[in-house]
Amino acid sequence: MKRLFLLLGLLCPAFCAFSQHYQVDTLYKTGPRGNRINVVILGDGFTEAEMPKFTAEARKFTDFLRECEPFVRYRDYFNFFAIQTPSHESGITNPGTAVDAVPGQPVETKNTFFGVSFGSYVQRLMTITNLDVYRALLESHLPEQNLVIMLANSSYFGGSGGSAAIFTLHGIPNETGRHEVGHTFANLADESWNDAVFGREAPNMTSQEMPGPVKWRNWLNYPPISIYQYGSDEASHWCRPTSGECSMAYLGKPFCAVCTEAIVERIFSLVNPIDRFTPGNANAINLDAGATFKLDLVRPEPNSLQTEWRLNGMLIADNADHVVLKPDEVTDWSTLTVTVFDSTALSRNDNARQLRTKTISWSLRSSLPPALKVATPKAVTCAGDTIKLTAFGCPGKVSWADGTVGNSLTVAPAQTNTYSASCEFARSPSMRAEATVTVLPLPNATVDNGGPYTVGATVELHASGGVKYEWAGPRLFHADAPDATFRNVALNQAGTYRVKVTDDKGCSKTLDTVVQVDPILSVPADPKQWITVSPNPAKDRVAVETILPGESLFTLFDQSGGKLLSRLFKQQMEIRLEGAAGLYIYKFTNGKRQVTGKIFKQ
Repeated sequence: MKRLFLLLGLLCPAFCAFSQHYQVDTLYKTGPRGNRINVVILGDGFTEAEMPKFTAEARKFTDFLRECEPFVRYRDYFNFFAIQTPSHESGITNPGTAVDAVPGQPVETKNTFFGVSFGSYVQRLMTITNLDVYRALLESHLPEQNLVIMLANSSYFGGSGGSAAIFTLHGIPNETGRHEVGHTFANLADESWNDAVFGREAPNMTSQEMPGPVKWRNWLNYPPISIYQYGSDEASHWCRPTSGECSMAYLGKPFCAVCTEAIVERIFSLVNPIDRFTPGNANAINLDAGATFKLDLVRPEPNSLQTEWRLNGMLIADNADHVVLKPDEVTDWSTLTVTVFDSTALSRNDNARQLRTKTISWSLRSSLPPALKVATPKAVTCAGDTIKLTAFGCPGKVSWADGTVGNSLTVAPAQTNTYSASCEFARSPSMRAEATVTVLPLPNATVDNGGPYTVGATVELHASGGVKYEWAGPRLFHADAPDATFRNVALNQAGTYRVKVTDDKGCSKTLDTVVQVDPILSVPADPKQWITVSPNPAKDRVAVETILPGESLFTLFDQSGGKLLSRLFKQQMEIRLEGAAGLYIYKFTNGKRQVTGKIFKQ
């Protein structure tokens, strides 16, 4: 019998959570739960008498988050709910065993609904201890939830990301909550260094230092995005996209472009911008009396959705939410397709169009006699471009002149060409149709450079044959003119420089030129020419650059001789001056060469 009572005692908290109904408040509902991101706000350490306080804080944070980028653009993609779960006691448990325990914060155990607690090792790292109660409540009250936010009723600082974004009411709780939502919703990492145990691959954290393969390479020409080491020693093995200019580094900052992209892509993975489509049955729609085809869309603000309607591959309307087809516009066995793509500039994902395009297709029927036609998405294209031709109106087998069998043919013509298809159908005469694709030549483009060069020389790149030029090369090099130059070339700037040349007809050709940089045979006698530190005086950052090849060591000291940092680098790097204003001393070492200098911080 004792065992039975013990078992009931263990199961009671979880059983009570899902056998009792708690009040669910709808804060904002923009659409069906099945096609929205459902945000649930919970509270712990709020007594029955403090439920109005919880409700007010939940509403306050919801309104704050809905005004933050990128959530403000996609506010119609989110539903917000708050569930009232009164605790027996007010406040949050603090074990008092953390290495960074806050002086004056009471050590106490509180009887609360979810058992939220400050960390036993790291004070601010909060956890949910009544996990069975937490899971059971969500399952019974809102199983469609996609993001859980937990408000902890304490005036001391704390928070964490994980299964829920937890934060206290300390200081500026909304800013803390936004940071924790970044962790929980988009798997973002902190951009301030805490401990080696937190080092991991994340959308905004990587061990990769080279621009080519780094995750946020598409944002490297978008200040202040770059590749910054977290610090020295163990922290130097990990990189972040900003140096403190992000909500994932400091409260009060917005999300940087890289973190914003991760949040946006998470939104896209959960919500289909097509809420409904009419007719709902996509098979064998009879067009004898005509029909209206319509989409109900969930639009961002400002709207970045691009909509294209194609009949048998031919564009018939764009950026419209409906089209009307008349009987004489459609032959039997036609296909109507609509695609919706979010073209937002908040994401530069390489596979954006493939990942974010939603497609609806209707199979159309008509009592009009079959008539074979060949459609092409565009009648004029550039040499080498891939184009897909579609044959429609055939109730039987379609064959192309080159022997391909099927309704579609993909080609990459080098010159203007006519493509024909035939239709074979039992007890009917053969039908034949064709379409001509006009092909424009690629620009007569050229590219070269004036190399080879030695370290410190001025590189001259030259391209011709177009009206638009897009250069890319090592060390984040970008230019948009036919002639591009840069001075004081270093060894790590050698390599392949690529230019995309576009002519006045919109056709493009991509060419490469290899820049060779040889090491200097001797170094300047004046040590002042070995290294450049700028700006000087500085505010909070300085760039360090050397003309010497190989690996160099840069060490920074304060006025009393205390070492602040020591970092190895090649050719160039950027450091942050985190101390007070005043004079700093640096020592630069490259092999047996050594020089010292001063930096003045304003």
